[in-house]
Amino acid sequence: MRKRILPIPLILLIPSVLLVAVVVAGVYRFSLSDEDILAKFPSSHQNHDVIVKNFLSLNATNPWTIQIPESHAFSLLDTVDESSKTIIGQYDSGVERGKVFVFYHHLQTIGKDYADPKGFVAPFMISNQGSGLFYYLGLFRWDGQKSRVVLSDSVLLGDRIELDGIVRTDDKLSVRFKQHSETQAMSDAPNADTRLEVGVQSGKISLH
Repeated sequence: MRKRILPIPLILLIPSVLLVAVVVAGVYRFSLSDEDILAKFPSSHQNHDVIVKNFLSLNATNPWTIQIPESHAFSLLDTVDESSKTIIGQYDSGVERGKVFVFYHHLQTIGKDYADPKGFVAPFMISNQGSGLFYYLGLFRWDGQKSRVVLSDSVLLGDRIELDGIVRTDDKLSVRFKQHSETQAMSDAPNADTRLEVGVQSGKISLH
């Protein structure tokens, strides 16, 4: 039996049809937003970080991340301590190990919500292998592309201070805390009332 030979025009038509199908599929894909694509799949298949969901009402697939100031080390916040009202993470920079404590009851949004590009602020403390307890005011932002919360800027408040609170007025913040006076030993409880006025401009914390 002789083999049937496809006509030349039909042989050329098949790859042309496949090429058109690929182009149409590509155009359709890039016409959809990420939200449209995710909406087509059940949300049960997405593992959202519980801490970010509970405290920031954001559906993040990655943990809340903090880069340790003046270091290349990172900490992933993975524990909640309700007694101290902190969210805790550990870090290891090779020569130094420690913990990060974010004081969640002092969270303050800069924009209208936690997903706003302006971000939000929260004080956090670094406890390392030394005797110091270093407090910072951190500016955090939501990275929607990588689905995570990251630290974008920070300023040092002091060593072994006592936080009193943060008050927000528009885009300005007033941070109140007690620090050690010049006549106090660091082992004593700080008693010098301090107020720091800060603002947020272009993704950075500015002091006033």
